[in-house]
Amino acid sequence: MVAPNPGLLAAMLKAQRLTGVLRWKVNFTQAVVAAEAGLAGWNYIWLDSSGARSEQDFIDLVAQQILRPDLVGCDLAAIAHELVGLDGVTTNSCIAWTGWQELVKSDAGAAQRIAEELEAAGNEKTNVVLVCDSSGNFPGISELTQG
Repeated sequence: MVAPNPGLLAAMLKAQRLTGVLRWKVNFTQAVVAAEAGLAGWNYIWLDSSGARSEQDFIDLVAQQILRPDLVGCDLAAIAHELVGLDGVTTNSCIAWTGWQELVKSDAGAAQRIAEELEAAGNEKTNVVLVCDSSGNFPGISELTQG
């Protein structure tokens, strides 16, 4: 198991060295992401898509996790926009995505579409999506080598 270097994520966020969707083979916990994002003055969102085997599974899980059950059944663009542009959030956002392995295995195309939609939605302001966990491969995502 690869653990994150304390303070590294905060420093990289503060320096705005991370943008877009990146694969970082580090096992973050929600508490670590919250603390590191807080040190950088960033908002954080923890996404655990464990059990998602399709694009709609992902959307519905995320809608429940961000306490927006009204978004269950919505389309990918709507959930991506909600994630990166949460109403009232004026700070940059770091989204840590864990539990993605089953989705990649079941429907790699859906996983890629989700990553692309998050990237496109995140271009509206400085956001980063970290596809984390030390195991598994996520094709088509740039690897972050620091850490």
